[in-house]
Amino acid sequence: MTLRFLHFADLHLGVETYGRLDPQSGINTRVQDFISCLTFVVDLAIGEQVDLVLFAGDAYKTCDPDPTYQSEFAQQLRRLRQAGIPTVLVVGNHDTPAAFGRATSLDIFSVLELDNTYVIRRPQLLQVQTRSGPLQLAGLPWPTRHSLRTLDQYKELSQEALNQQIQGICAAQISEFARTLDPALPAVFTAHLAAAEATYSGSERTAVIGQDPVLLTSTLANPAFDYVALGHVHKHQDLHPQVPPSVVYAGSIERLNFGEERDPKGCCLVQIETLPEGGRCTTWDFVPTPARSFLTIEADIPPDTADPTACLLAAIATHQLEGTVVRLTYPQPRPDQPPVDLTRVRVALAPAYHLAGILPRLITPTRLRRATVDRELDLPQALDRYIDNQPDLHSQRETLQRYALQLHQELEAGDRTEDTEP
Repeated sequence: MTLRFLHFADLHLGVETYGRLDPQSGINTRVQDFISCLTFVVDLAIGEQVDLVLFAGDAYKTCDPDPTYQSEFAQQLRRLRQAGIPTVLVVGNHDTPAAFGRATSLDIFSVLELDNTYVIRRPQLLQVQTRSGPLQLAGLPWPTRHSLRTLDQYKELSQEALNQQIQGICAAQISEFARTLDPALPAVFTAHLAAAEATYSGSERTAVIGQDPVLLTSTLANPAFDYVALGHVHKHQDLHPQVPPSVVYAGSIERLNFGEERDPKGCCLVQIETLPEGGRCTTWDFVPTPARSFLTIEADIPPDTADPTACLLAAIATHQLEGTVVRLTYPQPRPDQPPVDLTRVRVALAPAYHLAGILPRLITPTRLRRATVDRELDLPQALDRYIDNQPDLHSQRETLQRYALQLHQELEAGDRTEDTEP
């Protein structure tokens, strides 16, 4: 028997950067991109007739989403319910309010007690009934600090010390999950957290390093589980590819910024096959979503060019701009070069979905190591070192050396004449 499920994460519905208001729907066009990717994921789940959909956290940009965004997310969950597909939602850090006791942005789905919809807002071990049999699902939501701060033994701890406590608590909880599993049934561990060996997208790394509790991959890859489904890191990756279980960040389903320009975006289709001779075999495939393309054009302007604008236009012409969020960078023209005609450049970039910027790059001049001139050198050697430090004099080296030698000889002759006078 084979059990199949879809794993995705980090929707971040509500991101409006690089978008504009759509007058027909009243929704920001970038938000429409995120809705489009979510619709693709749900279409895929229904089309593949998966047994379960697992969302590993961060449904919205903030913990108090716009009602329009809540409605869009709820409509897709309803489609899954209508298709008879159980859905498990893990609470992520963007879903969690800063104040202790407040509801998360996903709690509404548990309060409504919707059939086949499960919300993991605290450590929990579920047994979900699917069309292909039961699935054990151990879940950890985002490990929040403020809940521990309410306890006396944690109130005075530094952030680093509190993170260490959280890491220990999470590791113990994972071990407890593994101990209580039924080994005869397939089991998945899911969490929204940071793994120590994860690779972050460019802009994401600066925001999370040193801030999040971090767990070792060896802690997450407990052999009692058939698959580990993670959220929080936006870059898709398998942290444990050589031996089971795979420890997989599905990644975000849409790009948030240029830091994710080169990252593939999508979701994972997972299969857990129960083998006739006993044991289980897990395989998975990454399926790309129709995420918006981001493009950085790094144009060059040669020092001897008389038309910097033509150089930029030539660089732009080598790229397909339709549907992309684009930015152009170029070296600041030298003072003796004509300025860039930004109007012509903007016209050339007009086919793009959105122009994020035209940014000159400041060129830092290369500092040449200067040759040392000291008093131990004779005049020809000292002059040679001096010319080495002055690139504009290199072509006149021989002439300068000749005149310097002549002057040196005349000075020495004058000194000898003074010495012989009575």
